[in-house]
Amino acid sequence: MTTPGRHNPRFTGYDVLARAGTWDAATSGVVLSRTAVQPGLRFFTLAEEAVARPLFDHLLAQWDDPRVPVLQMVDARLAEMQTDGWRFADMPEDDEAWRRSLAGLDDDARALHGAPFGGLARERQAALVRAVRDTGSARWHGMPAGHVWGLWTRYTATAFYSHPWAWNEIGFGGPAYPRGYVRLGLGLREPWEVADQHPVDPVTDSEQVGGSRSAGAERVGTTGHRAAPLRGLAAAARAAAGTLRLTAAPTGRIRDRNASAWLLPRDDRRFDHSLIDGMRRHEDDDEVDLVVIGCGAGGATLTQRMARHGWSVVCLEAGPFWDPDTDWVSDEAGSHHLYWTEPRVVSGTDPVPLGANNSGRGVGGSTTHFAGYAPRFHPSDFATLSGDGVGADWPLRYADLRASYERLEQELPVAGQYWPWGDPHPYPHAPHPVGGNGEVFLRGAAALGIGARVGPVAITNGRFGNRPHCVYRGFCLQGCKVNAKASTLITHVPDALAHGAEIRADCMVTGIELDAQGRLATGVRYLREGRERFQRARAVAVAGYSVETPRLLLNSACRRFPEGLCNDFDLVGRYVMVQGAPQTSGRFAEEVRAYKAPPPEVSSEDFYETDPAKPYKRGFSVQTVSPLPVVWAEHVAAQGHWGEDLRTYMRDYVHWATLGALCELLPLPDNRVTLSQEKDRYGLPVAHFSYSQCDNDRMLIRAAQTVMEDVLRAAGATEVITINRYAHLVGGCRMAAGPKSGVVDADLRTFAVPNLLVTDGSVLPTQGSANPALTIMALVDRAAARLAAGARSGLRAPAGAPR
Repeated sequence: MTTPGRHNPRFTGYDVLARAGTWDAATSGVVLSRTAVQPGLRFFTLAEEAVARPLFDHLLAQWDDPRVPVLQMVDARLAEMQTDGWRFADMPEDDEAWRRSLAGLDDDARALHGAPFGGLARERQAALVRAVRDTGSARWHGMPAGHVWGLWTRYTATAFYSHPWAWNEIGFGGPAYPRGYVRLGLGLREPWEVADQHPVDPVTDSEQVGGSRSAGAERVGTTGHRAAPLRGLAAAARAAAGTLRLTAAPTGRIRDRNASAWLLPRDDRRFDHSLIDGMRRHEDDDEVDLVVIGCGAGGATLTQRMARHGWSVVCLEAGPFWDPDTDWVSDEAGSHHLYWTEPRVVSGTDPVPLGANNSGRGVGGSTTHFAGYAPRFHPSDFATLSGDGVGADWPLRYADLRASYERLEQELPVAGQYWPWGDPHPYPHAPHPVGGNGEVFLRGAAALGIGARVGPVAITNGRFGNRPHCVYRGFCLQGCKVNAKASTLITHVPDALAHGAEIRADCMVTGIELDAQGRLATGVRYLREGRERFQRARAVAVAGYSVETPRLLLNSACRRFPEGLCNDFDLVGRYVMVQGAPQTSGRFAEEVRAYKAPPPEVSSEDFYETDPAKPYKRGFSVQTVSPLPVVWAEHVAAQGHWGEDLRTYMRDYVHWATLGALCELLPLPDNRVTLSQEKDRYGLPVAHFSYSQCDNDRMLIRAAQTVMEDVLRAAGATEVITINRYAHLVGGCRMAAGPKSGVVDADLRTFAVPNLLVTDGSVLPTQGSANPALTIMALVDRAAARLAAGARSGLRAPAGAPR
């Protein structure tokens, strides 16, 4: 047993804190605070501490001092209510769940042994803890035991594996900004990293091999419906020529339509605050041409486009205006504030945790912490009902978005190899070098004859304007402090500000107002600094994403729309989708060190389309994902591992490679957002999201898991484990040909209120097997051009513009 901070037999001599002098000030402050003397407890009572302290020791096998101060770190989170916001409908809020579960554990100890939990021998304590895990989905002290177990392991794993002592134990490189990594690939290490002194798999070469690793999924096979490969020298030459043409193209045309990359500072700062200080500001009584609600992928793109067209635009964002230098850190636990953590309730037979991978907060929205993966949808995605008999047909076609895809790929910009799937096309930046995780995927795919390509990622490969090259630090999901990864905060907001848009941060919109006839939107109600205000506008665009947008419309009920704004046909909040996103990890003899390079490196869309030989419709894509220690600990804990078993797996961290699938789960009407009886701190009913899978969804997820396991085994994995999860919310205000089948039309205008638009992922009728950010932005690019051209019948033009 290793003692944190003292001994490290796997990585002898390694001390991540020796590199603290190379970290940026914001990250250093967060990480080093964990090594300081911790404050006294503020949440747990003395009685609760007597249960929590030994419970945490068992969950993490911490028996000797000095201990990682998990108790104090969990206590601080709960005292400050730094929860993930969402909760299962059959669970109380996290703080109450902790109090009830600790009391329940103590009650069990007294009932079985006549003594409090803290007073029992270690073996009896362990048996009581194990009993909670083994109870599974059954109820324990009024709560589902599985949810209680998830609560315990989520909080404790986050605390323990965010501490430098734990990083030493697993060989993790820690924060890597501004230094970054240069030695990518299997078995490669930076000069300051230390080789694993005991690289033999501690599980498969021991009696623990019979543990709770992934059960063998039904073997569906790795032969799928493949894209036609590029054949012959002529085809290869055309692909190379297309890539070279885009890579070598001058950037002047891009700058003429979006100068954001050139408006960023040339020095060590990540944002030019003079753009904010000099921002045009409107009074609430000013009737602006457009008010946009939300500043993420859709809202920021629309704001920039319409400001360029000369419209007066105010964008209201519930979160802050981020400063990457001071607000973002290269640290998992320290990035909690980037996510939407306002209360939400989830239910259904397959409830969806609304965590960091599908909710954003602040200027830039979810794009500040998305992985940067930016594929296009396929032409088939726009007609799945006609082509495959499932899902829905869009009221537009792929060809309607092709030019928008191309423009945005240049503006972000996107780097990757020539893409042979869907509508084959090149990318404007060459592919990035591949790390160990990508090498594993390429090796396994080649062994099975599966096509795989490097990219596409919205990450600069070379300088772009004043944005630098990626430094391969692996913290894309925590906000890119380098400015290499695209987020609308840096790709569209600077140009929007320079062209007169106002972005009003820390403003929570509470309702949309209509005129007396209920015919047109007149503006929005919002809260700022504790005061309710009203911003007048000639047009309104909602871009709050697939939970908050339906919630806002439902909370904006009025005499004309008593069941919620634009909800004449009970469609607001329906057909919300998530992608099935199982992640499968394989253990390799080589050191993979997957934390180097962007998480999405290599991808395959060989299984994207419907294969008539399979029992399910539609398909999935596969890409590399590279979980950092906290998320990897959650993966391991999800297999049922805890205590010493968890620590054993985690000490093997540098040997694991991980693949993730994106499965196209089908749109179903009962997967929906409604209003809960619970209210938030603003007095508004919170969102209740109910989600259940259908049989097609389940078959598709099993097939994706099988493919990923086969790829990893073909690459040489000695063991594989899989965690089932979700990603990428879309739907809830779907686009359709008419009001009886959707909320908005092809131009993103609501059918019911002609000057009210929805410009986010909630409009997607289907979701494909691709990350949605690029498609959301492409839809908004197209809609903005048509809006500016006056092509939207019935929509009021801005003041002074031709009617």
